[in-house]
Amino acid sequence: MLMADTLAILFTVLGFLIALPGLWLLCRGLWPGTVELARADCTRTLWKPFLTGIPVTAAAIFLGAILSRLPQPVGGVIAVLDICIFVTYASAGVAGLATVIGERLPSPADAQCPWKATIRGGIILELAYLLPILGWFVLLPSSIIIGAGSVTRSFFKKDNPSSNTKSGRQSETSGDNVLGGPLSAPS
Repeated sequence: MLMADTLAILFTVLGFLIALPGLWLLCRGLWPGTVELARADCTRTLWKPFLTGIPVTAAAIFLGAILSRLPQPVGGVIAVLDICIFVTYASAGVAGLATVIGERLPSPADAQCPWKATIRGGIILELAYLLPILGWFVLLPSSIIIGAGSVTRSFFKKDNPSSNTKSGRQSETSGDNVLGGPLSAPS
């Protein structure tokens, strides 16, 4: 293997690891209710989301394999789109899992910036992904399966915690104006 090949693999993995917390924060910002339900689900147990996520993940992989057999280049593009949609779908649940991990390692900064628990848990999860064999082949796929399962389970929940407001006020994550006004940091 040439040095260029080694560096290409290294920088691809580093780019992937740098991008994951950003994707998890994006999911937390775009779909706070879904991430909150996934967090609540992962707080209680990880087995139910894992078992729910197995058929969802298998279906996404199977669909991607079927779509990749379509005439090229359309089949390849649609297969990549399928995988991208699934990764985004599962990342909303993994954001909940990362938040649970971050909340179990509390910091005084969480009161002012609740998203820091997601960053802290995400970094810990990523460091665990780097562990040879166990991280690559057990923790990474398991967290994706748990994420897909917790998001799937959130669709069947009746109560959405982020839609509840305290004494008629908006939740802190919803911004200043629900109709599209400027967003500001919680005070």
